[in-house]
Amino acid sequence: MNYTNYTQAFNLLMSLEFSRPEKALHKNPTENGLTFMGIYEAAHPNWQGWGQVRAAINAYGDLKKASIALYNDDALIEKVKIFYKKEFWDKMRLDEVDSGLKACELFVFGVNVDTVPAVRVLQRLLGVVVDGIMGAQTLKALNNYDERAFDSDFDRAEIAYYRNLIRKNPRLGVYEQGWENRARSV
Repeated sequence: MNYTNYTQAFNLLMSLEFSRPEKALHKNPTENGLTFMGIYEAAHPNWQGWGQVRAAINAYGDLKKASIALYNDDALIEKVKIFYKKEFWDKMRLDEVDSGLKACELFVFGVNVDTVPAVRVLQRLLGVVVDGIMGAQTLKALNNYDERAFDSDFDRAEIAYYRNLIRKNPRLGVYEQGWENRARSV
């Protein structure tokens, strides 16, 4: 697929975050708090949609029913889209990346691990100063990197990052296959 803009990257991210509307809202066994459309409550407690999520859970009394209702709320989905654009896409300056594929790779990885670790993995791959900031030097090196090579090289770097996380915290091994699939999906 040819990723050319944020909306396409967002749509791919949503397909990776959950498989069906009844799974848009869930609680992962290793986490403290809910996840809605990939937004993890413990990491982003101030997201403006949490009140609406809690109200739906109270109204429906069931996570799956609440999930379906929330998934079908266009105004809430717009809040989700704005959140990801501001907190990940814009923080990593992905509108300045000359390749939609490269931008999408970074966006999907950054959402999963956060922006600073994602940029650090990128900087190690590019051979530039590793500071976790998507600055002019990093952007220039990224834009000069061959797109086809980047696609496979960045996947390997992502997978190595995930395997290192699992080595440090074996409990996270339950996510290994999903994380590898996610890395290879873009």
